[in-house]
Amino acid sequence: MEYLNVEPITADDEIGRIIHEKILNDLLCPSLVLLGEDRTCMPESFLNYAERIKNFEVKNDDVWIASYPKTGTTWAQEMVWMIANNVDLKTGEKSLNDRFPFLEESSLSDEKKMNLEPSEYRPDTYEVAKNMPSPRFIKTHLPFSLLPDQLKDGSKSPKIIYVSRNPKDACVSYYHHCGIFGGCRADLESFAKLYMAGKGVTYGCIWKHIFGYWERKNFLNILFIKYEEMKANLPVVIKRVAKFLEKKLTEEQIEVLTKHLSFESMKNNRAVNFESSLEKLRKSNLMVKDGAFIRSGVVGKYKEELSPETIKRFDEWIKKNVAGTSFEQEYDFNL
Repeated sequence: MEYLNVEPITADDEIGRIIHEKILNDLLCPSLVLLGEDRTCMPESFLNYAERIKNFEVKNDDVWIASYPKTGTTWAQEMVWMIANNVDLKTGEKSLNDRFPFLEESSLSDEKKMNLEPSEYRPDTYEVAKNMPSPRFIKTHLPFSLLPDQLKDGSKSPKIIYVSRNPKDACVSYYHHCGIFGGCRADLESFAKLYMAGKGVTYGCIWKHIFGYWERKNFLNILFIKYEEMKANLPVVIKRVAKFLEKKLTEEQIEVLTKHLSFESMKNNRAVNFESSLEKLRKSNLMVKDGAFIRSGVVGKYKEELSPETIKRFDEWIKKNVAGTSFEQEYDFNL
């Protein structure tokens, strides 16, 4: 796989030392590498799946959710699936993982190392996505540069909905997620350094991720939505997504769906709150800290958790990366 130009991450600088001392662990994340044209940081285990994903057969009637981690992906998935399936709450009691599989999830870790019974291993998520009946609903956190060739070359044009979020809130949420699911032992300030460096956090640099999709925002098959918009006026976003998906919902359905997608409803819904995955991790004794997958859902929560110095560095980093781009007008990053 020479096209990926794989590069190991060494401990030669501060970022590398944090990664080797606080991120890598023998069971959940034994090694990270940089790969592809965006130098995306991924677990080395991803290399076993990269070629399959590159050659994944896309269908024009697929619906894809793409996002950087912890930007509101699960919330958007549930919204999209419900809109496309006429707010079918009964069928929606089935796990979101089954209704809307995470394409590359099986490439991110090895469950055989987690002290689980073989009966508890999840199925190969690539195969689940591949074999779903149409129309398929597929989630990915991959940057555009690592998507299947048929998406990149435009030979197939499924609907793609990209979800974005203020990076400061996304970073704090990702930090808590990695402590629960990834064995991260770093403190928040150190994790923020990795986040801004685009190393040590799976999927790498958030700006390369965003801009890989943003520069294609005018394609008819791509829709951008923002976490903050969903928090501010969910019914408006539901209507916009429904129009994009060419679905008509009644006002009653929109009201029902808005209630179904409320924070409290999502947090208590076992079909979407990943509590079964958390139970497996608790059983394996691999969690650095306990917690919930759906945590607070508050815009601007970073102000309570990041130090003023780190917020200042974040603001400078954001300004440097969005200056002169059309994305600069999309956010008030001070919220």
